Amino acid sequence: MKSILQASKISKTYGMKGAATYTAIQDLSFSMNEGEFIGIMGPSGSGKTTLLNMVATLDPMTSGEISIDGVSISSMNEDQLSDFRSEKLGFIFQDFNLLENMTVFENISLPLSLQNTKLEKIQASVSQVSRLLGISDLTEKYPAELSGGQKQRTAIARALIHQPALLLADEPTGALDSRNAATLLETLADLNEDRKVSIMMVTHDPRSASYCSRLLFIKDGKLDRELRSRGSREEFHQEILTVLGDLDRRPVAGVRA
Repeated sequence: MKSILQASKISKTYGMKGAATYTAIQDLSFSMNEGEFIGIMGPSGSGKTTLLNMVATLDPMTSGEISIDGVSISSMNEDQLSDFRSEKLGFIFQDFNLLENMTVFENISLPLSLQNTKLEKIQASVSQVSRLLGISDLTEKYPAELSGGQKQRTAIARALIHQPALLLADEPTGALDSRNAATLLETLADLNEDRKVSIMMVTHDPRSASYCSRLLFIKDGKLDRELRSRGSREEFHQEILTVLGDLDRRPVAGVRA
C-alpha cells in the first residue's frame, strides 16, 4: 500500500537558543497510508496542533523530516512550500474561513483560480464536487445566506476541488451543533470509504474521533500510543474514552500545543 505521509523523528522547539525554550514535539515518527482516515488526539497542550501545522507546512520543523506523497518538504523554501500546499494539501478549518464577499461557487473554485486554471475546467470541477456534497443549488448564494452545515460542506468542497493528496481537518466540528457535526463526520467518512480520500483530523472530541480508522494519541509532544478501529463505532468510542481517561490521569510534562 502506498504511503501518503511519512514523519521521521520530527521535533519542534520554540524560543531562542540561550533563552527560555519549550519543546512542543519531540522525536516523533509515524506513517500514514493512502486512503487512511487518521485522527490526532491528546490532552490540551500535548502538541497535536503543532503536529498538524508542521504536516500542513505552516510551521517549520526544528529537526526531522516529513514526506507527503513521496515529496520531502523539509528543505523547501517558502515559495516551494506555498506551491506544494496549493497542489497537494486540502484544509478544513473550524471556522470555515469562507470569504463573505464571494459566492459559494467562487469560494469553492478559489484554489483552482489561484492556479490560473481555465474557466471551463473550473466550472466542471465545481459542478462535480458540489453535486458530491449536495450543495449544487447553493452555488450562487453567499456565506451569510448559508446554515452552519452548508458552510462546512462548502469548505469541504473547496478543500477537495483540486484533488489534494492529503486532506487536513483542524477541529472541523467545533463550530457546529450536534446534528450538523454528525452530518459532517458522515460526509468525511463516506469520502474516505467511497473515494479513498486520505484524511488527517485533529480533534478533542471522542465521538468525532470514533469516525477515524486509526488514532494517534500525543502526550508531552511524543507519540504515546495508537488505536485502531476493529469493531463497531460505539465500541471504538468506548476504547477512546478509556485511553483519554488514562492520559488525563498522568501528569503533563509541560509541553504546549
